[in-house]
Amino acid sequence: MKVCIFGAGAIGGFLAAYLSKANNEVSLIARGSNLEAYKEKGIKLHHGDQFVQAFPFATNDSQEIGTVDLVFVTVKAPGLFDVGKKIRPLLGIETKVVFAMNGIPWWYGLDSSRENRIAKDILDPSGILHREVASQRIVGCVVDCPAFVDAPGVIISKRNSQGVFTLGLPKFSGNCSLEAISKCMFDAGLQAPVVENFEQAVWNKLIVNLSRSPLAVLTGVNEMELAYDDEITEITKEMILEAAQVADAHGIKLELDWDRLLKPDYRSEHRSSMLQDWDGKRPMEIDAILKVVCLFAKKAGVRSPTMNRVLSLLTMKARAAGIYDG
Repeated sequence: MKVCIFGAGAIGGFLAAYLSKANNEVSLIARGSNLEAYKEKGIKLHHGDQFVQAFPFATNDSQEIGTVDLVFVTVKAPGLFDVGKKIRPLLGIETKVVFAMNGIPWWYGLDSSRENRIAKDILDPSGILHREVASQRIVGCVVDCPAFVDAPGVIISKRNSQGVFTLGLPKFSGNCSLEAISKCMFDAGLQAPVVENFEQAVWNKLIVNLSRSPLAVLTGVNEMELAYDDEITEITKEMILEAAQVADAHGIKLELDWDRLLKPDYRSEHRSSMLQDWDGKRPMEIDAILKVVCLFAKKAGVRSPTMNRVLSLLTMKARAAGIYDG
């Protein structure tokens, strides 16, 4: 399969390494030092006990790639505008676009009335993605694959288990089959289950990111350290309960496993992707992971004082560092 990875950082590089190893024709859209490293030395992935090296074509110009069968968008939410500007040359008649990203997707709620399109208004304010990526192309993907960029072109995922990339369709997409995409990923050694209720999968992952990542940035510590602090754990629990009420207002019933959500036994020393962005002084996914949920809460009449306070603190910290203008 001809595949383009748009945004080849930690997750994009992880995907590219395995898809290349499985003899797919893989190309990367990247920038900066990562792009230069991919051009000179390829991708070096250290995954648990395994080492994978691949040499996909890398560029910052989508016109040099042309149309592909499949695009994986693995940028962070602040990079979506750039995707909208550059994605058109990649799109053939049958091309699917898999948005493998954290938080609420930009297309969430596009099937509802215009006044309820909060996610699109915040995450795609110019409307460029809505114009460039037709609804029948969109595939959702929830990622469970802790990884980080250790150096330009070098990606580390300490967990030995396979990366899990849960696939699903937005409610408005009809009955398109995802079997070919799932098989491509399975054949590359990745887990790619297809779920019918993709919004449920989004909220299950979101509630973890929302209740940990902002607190990690505010404190500067990894997920394990957060869980050992009783007061932080109480804040985490409050945010989970508030977010679960918002999900319920959206027709999503979450089953909360408090041991897995709160106890250190089920956590690692992983620095969340939001904390990694803070460490690198890069724009963070504040809007997709927290702000949109707070706006959902307000729209639904759900009280969310803890989420709102954490959002205010995180916003102020990011603005002071010059990496947030939302």
